[in-house]
Amino acid sequence: MIKYLASALLVLSALNLSAQMKIDTLDIENYQIKTLKISEKLDEISSLEFHDGFYWGQNDSGGEAELYKISPETGKILQTVKITNAENRDWEELAFSEDYVFIGEFGNNLGNRKDLSIFYFPISKLNSKEEIISVEVEKIEFSYPEQKNFNPGNRKTNFDCEAFFFYNEKLHLFTKEWTNLSTTHYTLEVKPGKQQAKKLETFKTNYMVTGATVDDSPISNTHGFYLIGYTPDGFGFISGFSLPKRGSDLLFDEKLSKFSLPLGLTTEVGQIEGIVIKPEIPAVICYSNEDFKFRTAHVEQSVQCIHSLAE
Repeated sequence: MIKYLASALLVLSALNLSAQMKIDTLDIENYQIKTLKISEKLDEISSLEFHDGFYWGQNDSGGEAELYKISPETGKILQTVKITNAENRDWEELAFSEDYVFIGEFGNNLGNRKDLSIFYFPISKLNSKEEIISVEVEKIEFSYPEQKNFNPGNRKTNFDCEAFFFYNEKLHLFTKEWTNLSTTHYTLEVKPGKQQAKKLETFKTNYMVTGATVDDSPISNTHGFYLIGYTPDGFGFISGFSLPKRGSDLLFDEKLSKFSLPLGLTTEVGQIEGIVIKPEIPAVICYSNEDFKFRTAHVEQSVQCIHSLAE
């Protein structure tokens, strides 16, 4: 009976999302999913990137100030990158460009932070063959000019953030809005020091965004950008969007094609946090989940890849 009610609620949630957003809702049963169990050290994995044939990730609040290179075959950690001049207060996302690795120090469940930051260092540092390397980072400090209330209470803020990517020579941030169930799209310049995030647009997702990725290769089958997250009731979603032509920074154009894919309950797929494109032929959309325990349910940390989704 419980499983039936949960499934019914999932369908209603997806239909509601589709009706409000005018998008196509897909069925997860139509796709093959391959699951890779990853190291126990990554039980709080909050992001996922892919570079030079390997996954990369890190833990969120309470974790070490470290990045981890992960084998796509075994899930084991192959390399640890120690950040020597920064603390992991709440690292929630990674983004890679051709030149830099970016770390999103902007988790903000309480909505009270005034020290939001993005750390970055040259991606060439990852070329080292050592199992443990140390790097220093530069720091972008930023704020949301629209935020006036810094004491909303736990999980009541709309100025939390767990998702960003590099695109058009800028960092694109997508807020995790606990009460609005939308995401607001901001941009930042890649330069050290203080700056205000530039608000561009808000989009109604009907879930809380926890990760984002982009594929701007015009010949890729996954060309576009993708968001991942979950509803307050614990249903996971992936949304896919086409990229605008001519490199516009405005990404949520109603004329562009979109899809929504309900992934399932948190008790089935875990707490989903990161999303990335794995550049195979054809390319594959993959996402990561934290270790999740609730009553009798237990979903271990993993990377899950959905084959044929974007073909």
